[in-house]
Amino acid sequence: MKRGISLSGYKGIDFIDPIERAKQHELTKSLWQKLREMGVKTGNKGRIKGIMIANSYEQAEEVRALYQDDFDASICKQYDNSTHIVEITTPISRLSVEALLDLTDILMVSAAETNSKFDGLELDMHEVKKLNPPWWKFW
Repeated sequence: MKRGISLSGYKGIDFIDPIERAKQHELTKSLWQKLREMGVKTGNKGRIKGIMIANSYEQAEEVRALYQDDFDASICKQYDNSTHIVEITTPISRLSVEALLDLTDILMVSAAETNSKFDGLELDMHEVKKLNPPWWKFW
């Protein structure tokens, strides 16, 4: 994914509603706090999954195409309505609140560019624990 940088962060971030961005940042910080309570430390390895909602398959394909080179991106149809969920999963990365906030901004810009909706982030705690065994398990 190729994104430029503007003075306020990522290219296109100026088009994001500042109130919505602040709300998403608060949710993301809350997620990080919950992860910390579950034992995740800054620098632990893991994959971050971003959830986007598209109103049509074509829109979902447009979102997926933005990320298919650098991330794992897949589309799932919602059976209760006509929306499609696009799951965008990062490669194994070092986790931090800054990484989560940056990814939130990037996905919000993508949502604005594709007329889709950013719906938040997820982490697989089983994978995080597997990738970061306690030091005493090395012996």
